[in-house]
Amino acid sequence: MSYMDCEKFFYGRQDELDLLKKRVLDLKEGYRHNIAFLGNRYVGKSSVLKEFIHHLDDADVTPVYLNLENKDFSFFLDKFCASLLYEYLKNKNLPLHEDLSLLMEESKKYIPHTIEVVKRVQSDFQRGKISDAFLGVMTLPEIYTNESGQFCVLFFDEFQDLEEFDVQDVFASLGNKIMTQKKCLYCLSSSNKQAAKKILSEKLSLLFGNFEMVKLEPFDLHHSQQFLGQLLEGHKISGHLIDFLTDFTGGFPLYMTLISKELLSLKALHQQDEIFMPMVTQAVENTLFDRWGVISRHFELIVNDLCSTKGNKIVCKLLIALANGHQKSEDLLKVLQISKSQLTQKLNRLQVEGVVVKNGRIHYFKDKLFKYWLQYVYQKRLMEVDLTPDKQRERYRDEFSVCIERFKHTTGKDFSSRIVDLLTCFENELLKINGRKYRLPIFKDLQPSTVNGKTGLPINVIRANTDSSSTWLIILKEEGFVETDLTAILAESKKLMQKPEKCLMISLTKPDDQTKLKALQERFWIWNEEELNVLLTLFDKPNIVR
Repeated sequence: MSYMDCEKFFYGRQDELDLLKKRVLDLKEGYRHNIAFLGNRYVGKSSVLKEFIHHLDDADVTPVYLNLENKDFSFFLDKFCASLLYEYLKNKNLPLHEDLSLLMEESKKYIPHTIEVVKRVQSDFQRGKISDAFLGVMTLPEIYTNESGQFCVLFFDEFQDLEEFDVQDVFASLGNKIMTQKKCLYCLSSSNKQAAKKILSEKLSLLFGNFEMVKLEPFDLHHSQQFLGQLLEGHKISGHLIDFLTDFTGGFPLYMTLISKELLSLKALHQQDEIFMPMVTQAVENTLFDRWGVISRHFELIVNDLCSTKGNKIVCKLLIALANGHQKSEDLLKVLQISKSQLTQKLNRLQVEGVVVKNGRIHYFKDKLFKYWLQYVYQKRLMEVDLTPDKQRERYRDEFSVCIERFKHTTGKDFSSRIVDLLTCFENELLKINGRKYRLPIFKDLQPSTVNGKTGLPINVIRANTDSSSTWLIILKEEGFVETDLTAILAESKKLMQKPEKCLMISLTKPDDQTKLKALQERFWIWNEEELNVLLTLFDKPNIVR
């Protein structure tokens, strides 16, 4: 569903780029470890691959990049062969061509065996032997590396779409070829995480050349702020607006890029020295509210695709219900008036597509901007009786102003108040947070107080009573805990008439290793910025921006 192209503006992802660089160096030294990047759409998987290729300055390595999304076998065959030959000629400083036949003619005196295989593959395809042609294409890297003396790095973007080719056991065939190609590195990517994991674990679980799965997430808050700062470099804008856009776009680089480009266009159009709130409102209106706005159109195409097949009209109502805060199956069943099996089927599809995430019994959108569009743009567009454009725009601006004011009010609270607001959302759910499961009870009484730390500075503490009459001790500190803090907390817990059922340390930064070890020995839970923002997203609250 790659419906939208955007001018390339790469930022960050240094860990992923370093990993790719290391894997290529390892390949040249005789050690091969294939990679698969998994992540939601538009988090920047393709950008990482293209950025790496762009800066890959190694005459001994031939990169081949293919985006397989919505492509047929004819495209795969021509693009694979043309890319391989083009990159070979480029490495050898030989004349380059765009046409495959010209590339073959230019290359045949240097790598004749490779060209013969290309011709055989073309012949098989023309005679309708698709499976034979596919096997021939996947044989090419080994033939090429042996004949040219080069190493080959193959990038298959949205690799799961290989399954759409009319090739029997396509991944088993691919796996067999991968195992024998010792001078070839495979780098795969997929937005369909469930399907990709299944393929990698069941069909591409190889004796040699296994895949390392790397999860690519949207930018965290720090990197989102840095990216927005880079996009708007040299243009004056308040820190508050940067914080709002950081949270509003949910860390997706594509959305930040598109809204920033619109902001700069409006700033130039109105000849303003600074980007103010009305300009942000107009930029979001142009991209998100306007029916032909680039982000609005993008979201509408996603919804149309999800609802296009027979019996999937209910998906539209389900998406809107989820956007309106009906996150549990029992609530959705009441709203939608459908059977449990129907609901389960539709929710499973949304999860497979990466549109909805399930945590415990709660279903939610990881893409916050998509949720906002569903709730405040798409839903109103479907249900609007008065179709006067001016009234629609006026209502949008009012609702967007409320959104901004709500963000300003929430983020203006101190750290302790934000945590108290979050704790009141718990409903005895078993949730998974960064790989660990937590049972989060219903708190019926939250009593903020302080504990004197060993350094003399007070530590904020919440004594929280649960609906089962047990007590939790929740300790808050924006900066990381140190060992003396833990000593003070343990002393305080001993003063309580009832021993706390659980002690929970919450901070925006991680404690030092010694403090963490001691806390774990005392069976404390430790939550940092990552855990907090998972919960804040889950319960539809602004992330904590520093």
